[in-house]
Amino acid sequence: MRGNIKGFDMAREETKSLEEDQLKYLRVILVLFEGVSRLHINRRKSFMHPINEVNNMYLLASILGEASILPTTYLGMPLGTKSKSLEIWNGVVEKCEKKLARWETHYLSRGGRLTLISSILDALLTYMLSLFPILARITKRLDNIRKKFL
Repeated sequence: MRGNIKGFDMAREETKSLEEDQLKYLRVILVLFEGVSRLHINRRKSFMHPINEVNNMYLLASILGEASILPTTYLGMPLGTKSKSLEIWNGVVEKCEKKLARWETHYLSRGGRLTLISSILDALLTYMLSLFPILARITKRLDNIRKKFL
């Protein structure tokens, strides 16, 4: 019984060294990519967001960039949050309110206001709706924003 457990520990150590070798090869591949393509990988701007537990995260972070935690945003999209939570949509509603608040409604015709509403709200919503389903509460809030602006 002891031999099996000891052998299991040895196998685990061999796996760790194999993983470290694979990470070193990954580093070499990235350096070769930089040399061939003449593109530079900016590691200060590169973030990894591990999901669950990742082995050798410190080594991977030293090769690819910094390690970060979820939730975060990427290109304005929230990552690591629940897809049906209200927090996802609060930023979109606030952006819509801010953009429409900049415009003086008495200087725009009704057609101008309709065009402005559709261009602002549709653009922001289309981007978010590509990943997340919209909640009925959010739809009502956005409709109220539209009504107030008109």
